[in-house]
Amino acid sequence: MKVAIALTFAIVFGAIGDILMSIGMRSRGEIAIRKFSDIPSVIKLIFTTPCVLLGIVSMAIYFGSYIAALAWVDVSVANPLTALSYLIASIYAFVFLREHIDIRRAAGILFIILGAIFVGISS
Repeated sequence: MKVAIALTFAIVFGAIGDILMSIGMRSRGEIAIRKFSDIPSVIKLIFTTPCVLLGIVSMAIYFGSYIAALAWVDVSVANPLTALSYLIASIYAFVFLREHIDIRRAAGILFIILGAIFVGISS
């Protein structure tokens, strides 16, 4: 049960983190680093964007949950199961970011889900 909870947190917060960081970075527009001295201003820009910060927190929760799951289950089980976050992230992207998901992308997501199901059944 604790493995299922940890992996569920990892899956959900990984997807939420991806979406929040995408929203935050899109709100800032194109970021260009042309010379080494541009890096501090880009870092400041990134870390002053609320959605990016929330995305980083979500990814930290993902990583903590994933590490907890690894304490209880083999990496060959935990890693493929966290791939289910691709499904959740795609649904969020479709709903909140209005991204278009064509048939090829949907088929790829389906294959990922099937692979995660096969790994889950085998453990």
